[in-house]
Amino acid sequence: MQIRSSGLAAARPAASNGPAFRSRNTRSTNPPILRTARRIGTMFTRPRIKSLLIALPSALAIANAALAADRPTNPADWPALKDVYKNHFLIGSTNLDARNFGADVVPGENSVAAMTVKHFNVVTPGNAMKPEFWNGGISNPTPNFLTNLTSGINADISAANARDVKVTGHVLVWHNQSAQWPAPNVLTANGGWETPWDYATAKTNLEYYIRTVAGHFDQAPFKTYAWDVVNEAFKDNPDNPADWRNALRTGYSPEERPSRWAQAYAKGGKSWDYMYDAFYAARQNTTAILNYNDFNDNERASKATAIASMVKEFNERYAAESAAGKGRVLLDAKGNPRPLVDVIGTQGHWDMRLNLDAFERTIRTYLETGVNVDLTELDLAPTLGLDKGQRIQNGPEMDALFKEQGIQYAKLFSLLKEYAAGPGGRHPEYKGGVHRVTWWGMTDPGYHTNGYPWSGVGQPKEAYWATTNPEQYLIDAGLPPNGVTATFSYGGESFKARTWGGKNAQAMLDINVPVGTKNVIFTAANVSLPAGFAVESMKFNPPDCAVMPGKPCHVTVTARGPAPATASVENTATFVLSFGKMTVGWMDAANALEAPFSYADVRFSDGVTAFKQYKTSYGSDGMARASGVVETKAVPRHGRATLVLQPQDPIAGPFGLRLQKDASTEKAWRLVTRFEPGRTYMVVSGESASNGQTQAAALTNRSKPATTASPESLSRTPVVLRGDVLVPLRNSNAPASEPALAQDNLKFVFEEAKSPAAGPYAVQEGHTMQSFIHGTNAYPHIVFRGNGATGTVVAGQNSLITRQTNGQEGSQIAERALDQAVWFNTPIDPKTGAMKMFLYTEKDGIKQHHVLKEVNDGETPNRDAGNAISQRQGSVGGFVAMQAESPTEGTSVRLYAYDVESYAPDDEQPPTTTPPTTQPPSSPPPAMPIAFPFRRSGGSLDAGDLILALAGLAALAVARRRRR
Repeated sequence: MQIRSSGLAAARPAASNGPAFRSRNTRSTNPPILRTARRIGTMFTRPRIKSLLIALPSALAIANAALAADRPTNPADWPALKDVYKNHFLIGSTNLDARNFGADVVPGENSVAAMTVKHFNVVTPGNAMKPEFWNGGISNPTPNFLTNLTSGINADISAANARDVKVTGHVLVWHNQSAQWPAPNVLTANGGWETPWDYATAKTNLEYYIRTVAGHFDQAPFKTYAWDVVNEAFKDNPDNPADWRNALRTGYSPEERPSRWAQAYAKGGKSWDYMYDAFYAARQNTTAILNYNDFNDNERASKATAIASMVKEFNERYAAESAAGKGRVLLDAKGNPRPLVDVIGTQGHWDMRLNLDAFERTIRTYLETGVNVDLTELDLAPTLGLDKGQRIQNGPEMDALFKEQGIQYAKLFSLLKEYAAGPGGRHPEYKGGVHRVTWWGMTDPGYHTNGYPWSGVGQPKEAYWATTNPEQYLIDAGLPPNGVTATFSYGGESFKARTWGGKNAQAMLDINVPVGTKNVIFTAANVSLPAGFAVESMKFNPPDCAVMPGKPCHVTVTARGPAPATASVENTATFVLSFGKMTVGWMDAANALEAPFSYADVRFSDGVTAFKQYKTSYGSDGMARASGVVETKAVPRHGRATLVLQPQDPIAGPFGLRLQKDASTEKAWRLVTRFEPGRTYMVVSGESASNGQTQAAALTNRSKPATTASPESLSRTPVVLRGDVLVPLRNSNAPASEPALAQDNLKFVFEEAKSPAAGPYAVQEGHTMQSFIHGTNAYPHIVFRGNGATGTVVAGQNSLITRQTNGQEGSQIAERALDQAVWFNTPIDPKTGAMKMFLYTEKDGIKQHHVLKEVNDGETPNRDAGNAISQRQGSVGGFVAMQAESPTEGTSVRLYAYDVESYAPDDEQPPTTTPPTTQPPSSPPPAMPIAFPFRRSGGSLDAGDLILALAGLAALAVARRRRR
């Protein structure tokens, strides 16, 4: 059956209905922009693209005070956000309440209702449609929403529709706020903690729930425009994102908020099949847009890739099934079949440490699947860094925070406009675009403190003015309106990269180098920047830029432009260039691929080596099988791709490279001896005492209770070490059928950072440790020490704290207090990987080290009595930040990363390099100036190096001519 739907590809709607959607080949037109902040309510008739894109920000900057003074004072002149973005995307909030949409409500700024109808053309209920709204669960066949048609959620949706405001239902399937779907966990005879439903029961009731709910809200007047079908189903940091099945939450992983739907399906079926069943049932029962929604995908490429892999597979599978007569086909306005999953939603619970370059990479990953992207739960909070119960009062500090927030909002919306699904978007190469932007709230303090465009009703903040005209706001702040694009030359090729700039953004490039290259030569002469910008520093990791398969060289180029008009931000641009030899990392996936196939992650492709790739198709059991279609081709030069290969097929790669599957090329958690940009690590001690035995244990973002000997802090989890390979253990609560995969709370992302503390480490780079898990919030958790408040220090030992430990959700650590969170390390032993980690502070005349120290007291109970679905593992002991005289008093730890083994091509001896580490206080801090041409240590010159040297000299000569 074919049904023509007005869903995604409707004709261009009126302003209140949001953007039209362009086809793949339709080129967009540039949107109108506001002339200046002083005329913020007046539109141009033609865009001033040249002045917008290439004018030097410093020439156009004006003082922030003047900018604020010249803004319209009459609220009637404040732009409605839905009108500003009518050619780009829908603008939404969570203000779904019939009182906000009454016939007597006049658009304005004097009430929540007035602001709602003025600014928004789509709305999402914050909690009113989560699965728990079916009162009584399966035992109640007549829940309130089916019987009370003129009140409650039915009245709210009807009122919104009457004012032409679309409603996105949130959410059909979720592991949280879903007490009766599936049935609650109970203790089993063997001590398990499980839902009593099995596969057959769960599948029947999943289809019943979706048929009833989605079907009801597909009828006027309470029809939904879209549905978040499944919410937050993925783990936060999967090892093999191509194998999206093992990237999903299961019944026992992660420890916090596992999935009972997956748990139930696993008892007689396959745990991941509930995902496809949910979307399939929704498509049969509603014409609404179908979304998949998740968080923490903005900075973790592995999670975004896993989500994209699932969506691509689902849409391919449904297209084949519906074409064969299974399932109905909905057509868009052009008569084309709509996919099963129309939209990928990324939530956007962020703070000022958001890496916009990483978020742009996520947008592109999603758009490459052919679907649209929604920003579904936006709040972009200033980093207040407060202890519990504290508030920063209005004044200079809050003003500075709000100016920084305004800049970040301006950059975000400049980015979103560029990728818009409406005619104002500028990326016609994608079939879709950014289709909706919804705030999870509207005014401060809101869901996450102070993250919204308004501080209160009728009180716009810098964030509001930045959103109304992001490009002009950035120009007025003395910053580039569309990021900073640089060109890099290497090996006779040119590479372009753009960054949105500032402290946290980093553009990233992979560059293939020939097998014979021992050391990469790259200097400031290889960098071309926009006018007004100059290279400030270049950092090489390792210092001599030696490169081996599995061990690339990373060059971090930082450039600085003219000083901005506000001291709250930096006008810097950071680019990370990774130079590597081609590698193939093999990953088995028995749950996804039929033997003998494997996933193979090709990185730093030479563009020549061809791989025999197997086209797969997906049966009703969800298993990928070879379809008989084989294509032999190379991955594009410098590119990265995950392929489906047969290990037995020969790979005719360059001599000296190990591309075939063997013990060294299989991806595993391997010992490493350096930090690399954006990588995920486990921090492991080999000194752990447990039950009278010594066993390796990993630092864990799980709360260790306080004792009389040590404070509440972070826990530890036993792991197995086999040589240089770490083997994760299965969750101790899980059955043998559960895969033994590393839990999210064992994984930490190390980001370079500087401490505000004076002293011997003031000029050195340390690292913050971020943990991406979903407990009580959706921010990344930065590990920091307690500041000495009650309960955070016992016997000279300080707590290790993340946002969800130490009693309740707290605030992110502030920039001014990063001495509590920037970790340094002693030199890493190049053979054993051993090092010691520490913090350092100087305050009130006191100079103090805090070392990472393992303790053996504090018993973490098995499971969380306050969480009905937790599968937390019991443990004893953990880690604290112990006050110390020197870093050597800490516990020796090692780093493990998920990768292939590095090696010297053709069995050559690897070059001797010194891992980049923090020097002890007795040594002078290392200088990091711009590297002089061809200066390096270690390695030897070969013909390839000499060619690159000549290319560098040529580039330098060209640059000098340009300066003349």
